[in-house]
Amino acid sequence: MDIIQSYNKYLSDINNDIQAERENEEFHASSAGSCYRKQMYSFFGYETKGLDDKSLRLLRLGTIVHEDLEKAMSKIQDDNPQRDIYIEEKVSIPELNVVGTFDLGERRHNVFDIYDYKTVAAYKWTTKFGRKDNRVKTTDRNYKLQLGTYGLAISQNPKIEKVNLFLIWYNKNTSMMKEQLVDSSYIKEAKEYWEDTNDILDEFGEEFHIADELEPGVGYGTPFEDWECRYCSYSDVCPTPIK
Repeated sequence: MDIIQSYNKYLSDINNDIQAERENEEFHASSAGSCYRKQMYSFFGYETKGLDDKSLRLLRLGTIVHEDLEKAMSKIQDDNPQRDIYIEEKVSIPELNVVGTFDLGERRHNVFDIYDYKTVAAYKWTTKFGRKDNRVKTTDRNYKLQLGTYGLAISQNPKIEKVNLFLIWYNKNTSMMKEQLVDSSYIKEAKEYWEDTNDILDEFGEEFHIADELEPGVGYGTPFEDWECRYCSYSDVCPTPIK
């Protein structure tokens, strides 16, 4: 029996089902901070390139940790029904065409705490928590903008006066975990990012791929970081010189 190949096919089928369920003509909070051109490819439903077997297995490890945390938080919710806890809660910001699902939230009167789980490999962990000379200032920028997007959605409720943002980090190599408080200023930064993204959508529409302002490797935010192109799901259709 070919166990490895059978497992790879199982994960591939799961990934295909997830991709089939994603809605086009919406932006997703999980992609906050990404290259503007990538956002347009996703919005208009361009086909993504397939993930290799190793990538699928790595993603599955993250999913398993998320599912465990979800079960643990569900138990807290069941044991403490008086607490106003939200697990895998969907949110939307219609005026910005943004949808998303945050991992965990808790409302405490007029305060709302939002948590997002991030499973990362050892190198990524080092760029955040390692020796100071190994740290990268922008390593968690997109994570913070994702959280800020959720915070923006929750803050639309007039009864919520304060939103607190937290990242829960999990090192897949060592199983170490850390909690990080994220500055609430990322709510404003996320709003500005999505406003800029929608301005591009309004100006260029489906002709974005020929817009000089979005020329890959030249235009601002296409990409923000060189590494984006190396891991981009649309690198097969994008004429980026950064490979």
